[in-house]
Amino acid sequence: MTQYTKNWIIKQRYLMIKKYQAGIKVVQICKEHDISRKTFYKWLKRYSLFGKEGLLDQSKRPKSPHPRSLKPKVVKAIVRIRKKTNYGPKRIKLELAKSHIKASEHGIYNTLCKYELIQKHKKRKKKHRNYYVASPGYLQIDTKHLDTLPAYPYRFYQYTAVDTYTRMRVIRIYDELSAFNSVKFLKEVVKQFPFRVLAVRTDNGVEFTYGPFKKDHPFTLECVRLGIKHYLNKPSHPESNGRVERSHRTDEEEFYRVNPVKSPYEWVYKIKKWEYFYNYQRAHQALGNLTPYQFFLKYQKEVMKYVT
Repeated sequence: MTQYTKNWIIKQRYLMIKKYQAGIKVVQICKEHDISRKTFYKWLKRYSLFGKEGLLDQSKRPKSPHPRSLKPKVVKAIVRIRKKTNYGPKRIKLELAKSHIKASEHGIYNTLCKYELIQKHKKRKKKHRNYYVASPGYLQIDTKHLDTLPAYPYRFYQYTAVDTYTRMRVIRIYDELSAFNSVKFLKEVVKQFPFRVLAVRTDNGVEFTYGPFKKDHPFTLECVRLGIKHYLNKPSHPESNGRVERSHRTDEEEFYRVNPVKSPYEWVYKIKKWEYFYNYQRAHQALGNLTPYQFFLKYQKEVMKYVT
């Protein structure tokens, strides 16, 4: 409300008070200004207590908080966890539960919005189809361009391999995108995963394919040598690699933003710790709040039941 509007409201209501003080009947005043007598006496009482400022509309905000609203210490805990980890409402709820603190996802979400720590959800018009595989061994591989640092004008790149069933990952950082590093990374992936790699899906980047040129790429030749099928995404269709794309968002929110570095070589050192935490300690909502490795062990037990 502008100051001009406030002055106009005070002037109109003070005019009614002056008429009353001049001896004009309340019924007549209310009829002229089209208000009820109850409203007139309300303003008259406020004027006698607070003067002209009392003629302005008062705040209708409740004097006491809602009985179900979050307590200040819970709000502080939510803000602290968000700033430390960049977790969303569901994961923050799990972290609070470890300290025996109860809070709803909706309440946590509203708190994050209030303190401008999260953006409000946008309604999706199109519902994407779920990507499903029945067993481990089907990987999605992609690269992520890392931000340049002040003293290092050239980029570093993150290679990521995600198993679409267990969500287990292998992450490495290299100083360039090349066929040589892609082959080197694939060999590392095959060694690291506790199951046999059956197939990989990549985009059409030059580090993975020569595109329309009829020439075998070193990455594809290495897949053939290892007995791995190599699938390519449709052009301009990153949804085909949705698992690895989503994991890159998690990397950005929970690793890079909360781990500032002065040298890109610090990323090379820290990324292995983050990979271990992601695979063996970080609960995954899509896996029923199990870690990827726990989900893999659960799969092994189920397979053994059918075998025996």
